[in-house]
Amino acid sequence: MIETIVAPLAVAALIGFGVVVRRWVKRGTPLAVTGEVVVPKAWELALPTDEALPSHVPQDKRTPRPMYWLLRQRGAADFKATTAKLLMENRSEQPLTITDIKVQREQVDEPFSAVWVRFPPAGAAGAIVLDFLLDDDHPEAWGAAYEDSLERLSRTGNRPYFDDHVITLAPGESQSLLITGRAENIRCSWWLKVEVVQAGRRKTVDVVPEGGAFLTSGTPADGFGRQLQWSWYEGADASFVPPPWLA
Repeated sequence: MIETIVAPLAVAALIGFGVVVRRWVKRGTPLAVTGEVVVPKAWELALPTDEALPSHVPQDKRTPRPMYWLLRQRGAADFKATTAKLLMENRSEQPLTITDIKVQREQVDEPFSAVWVRFPPAGAAGAIVLDFLLDDDHPEAWGAAYEDSLERLSRTGNRPYFDDHVITLAPGESQSLLITGRAENIRCSWWLKVEVVQAGRRKTVDVVPEGGAFLTSGTPADGFGRQLQWSWYEGADASFVPPPWLA
């Protein structure tokens, strides 16, 4: 039986999330894990240098998802949170149980501070997720939910999720999750380790995004050198401009 805190497959259709544009696949025996980075319609990124900000944005890169990937390819990190959707499938003829999902941190450093860029919202919605605080030395999964935007995340329950829950998959059964990794005061790259038990045997399935680990950056201690947003509402005249509170 799948625990109710885990997001159902229908979560992919939530209004507040954009269509997924990057995928990776980690096929284990017997667990197959397919991962998708979730690009919201409104996002925030931290850039390592001024030069990472493009001087010209091609016409086909001006909407939320293409713009997001354009800046990520130029070295930007998700600001404060990265969300991914995992689809886990039991491809064996025996039940299996997922007893834990862990974050493997690497390259922990100071947050990027050169430029903060956002794609302002045209609307947002909530989602049920498993939440990891990347600032912890050993981040643990907590049940959580976005209330009405990606800035408002609250944890559910009094203990880490896998302290008193497991996810059991019958033969041929699959289940999707939303995984959010948040950073407050650090920058780090990270990936996932899924712990599985089947027929009394325990194993770990490593899940690393295609092209490398996630990259999430918290709030720099001295603030950002610049803060900008993409003025998509200006149509053909869209550009990087100061957000309303700085204009």
